[in-house]
Amino acid sequence: MAAYSAEHSAGRFLDTIQRSRLPFDLFLAVGLVTIMAAIAYVLAGAPGINGIDDAAITRSYSDNIASGHGFVYNIGGERVEGATSFLWTLILAVPYFFNETPEVPILLISSVLTAASVFLAFRITRRAASGHGGAVLLAALLLVGFPGFFIWSVWSMMEIALWSALLMLLLDRLSLVAEEPRAGQPLDTLLLGVSVALPLTRPEGIAITLGLCLLAVALRPSIWKPAICGIAAAIFAFGALVTFRMLYFGFPFPNTYYAKVSVDRLQNAIDGAKYLMSFVTAQPFAEVIVLSWLILAPVALVGVVRKATPGQRTAILASALVLGVLFTYMMLGGDHFALWRFYQPVMPILTLPFVLLSLQISRVIPLARRREAVGLGLIAAMFWIAVNAYDYRQERFRIAREFQLSHRGEVFGMFANGLAPRPSMGVVAAGGIALTYQGELRDLMGLNWVEMAHAKPVKIGFRNHASFDVDTFWAHPPDLLPQFHKPGCQREDWTEKATAKDTGVKQLFVQERFQETYSPILLERGDVCTNAFAANAWLEQINDGRVVRLGWDKVTIVP
Repeated sequence: MAAYSAEHSAGRFLDTIQRSRLPFDLFLAVGLVTIMAAIAYVLAGAPGINGIDDAAITRSYSDNIASGHGFVYNIGGERVEGATSFLWTLILAVPYFFNETPEVPILLISSVLTAASVFLAFRITRRAASGHGGAVLLAALLLVGFPGFFIWSVWSMMEIALWSALLMLLLDRLSLVAEEPRAGQPLDTLLLGVSVALPLTRPEGIAITLGLCLLAVALRPSIWKPAICGIAAAIFAFGALVTFRMLYFGFPFPNTYYAKVSVDRLQNAIDGAKYLMSFVTAQPFAEVIVLSWLILAPVALVGVVRKATPGQRTAILASALVLGVLFTYMMLGGDHFALWRFYQPVMPILTLPFVLLSLQISRVIPLARRREAVGLGLIAAMFWIAVNAYDYRQERFRIAREFQLSHRGEVFGMFANGLAPRPSMGVVAAGGIALTYQGELRDLMGLNWVEMAHAKPVKIGFRNHASFDVDTFWAHPPDLLPQFHKPGCQREDWTEKATAKDTGVKQLFVQERFQETYSPILLERGDVCTNAFAANAWLEQINDGRVVRLGWDKVTIVP
């Protein structure tokens, strides 16, 4: 009873500190996101405010939903869930309902959610550090070293801001009830809400919610009531969404899952391990970060088993979340985006072990040496920030390419609306063009095409873009295959690097059937042009000086 009373008093004291520091933490989070979003944008070369191409896919669904066409990629076409995040798609439908060009409102939504994520991370950090005053300031300083988080969370328009905020909220609520014992633990409405929202945001949300809730109960059995209610809420939400998908789409998971994830689990794990290793070896200091989490988890667990002190349960839960995210996306195979997009949502708490270690060191440094220690710490932090900023700056071309791809698609879509007859188009970059083109689009990567996504259960080729199936293509051959995703146009000596061994769309270019059915063309658009392949049957119907037909002798297929 005495131990419970002491721990209860410590928890109450920690909660009092949290409440008193709430305005400061909120102000710091908003200021940090505002400044770092601007810095990340500039360092990336000001890539634009249109988001990346994958985000444009989600926006096209949101637009169609807001316009009353349903959850479809092509208006009047099949029902298909080509947006991985069901909840984010519905959220973005709201600004589309009021405005046909809601880029600024979407960026504001992303910014608010990013600030919420950082604010919650500060709360978690303060709690893990037993209320130490310098913990949040140090965490904020170290977060400056992750400009990639801000470009992804604020500017990409992907669901990352929502996903990160929900992960931080789940961790915050579970760590709060785990650190603050109460007799007859009441229900936590925020915990219930986030438990519902996570499975609706991404399919893996159900696993993360169940795992963290069960771990919280293991760490503090007395909180079984709110934790079990959270689990029940997550299962209900997941079940309801799966039921809706089966009734509306005919499949239990988003179409993106079938288009990206191979049924070859071993290959997924191998690709995922490569993804994790690329992060560890290429992201500055990542090997030290991952190692620090692997050390923090057992150290905190031993502390809880021996005699728990405030903050240790939070450290264990945070470790489970970070390591769980790393493991989850290793098993799912990772992806190809710059800056390890899947890991960005946990960046707000990624440096927590460094913060806790720094505070431990500060406690044993003699008072006379504190000033020198602070100076050395600031030098180390500046080095951390400079190295990360330099590495991020070097990645600006890969980052900008995702934004440029979306913009090129939008521009080409507006141009193609003027072609008569308006062609059906087979595309490999299916986002930006879907925002502007009013004709039929066939996503050759399968993300927005059910038959293409399911044609090849085993994916061989470029990660997350290996669903192209040649037989499905010939069952529904489009009128036009525009190459607008390429940065330039070749008016002469057009070269396609394609071989008989290719597994993607390029395998078409060496096929005799393709060369008999399609012709290479130039689409002249003033000072610029676009290379394309057009079906001969469509070319016979069009009379447009902007469409320049070439012979195959003008195109070099590189063996």
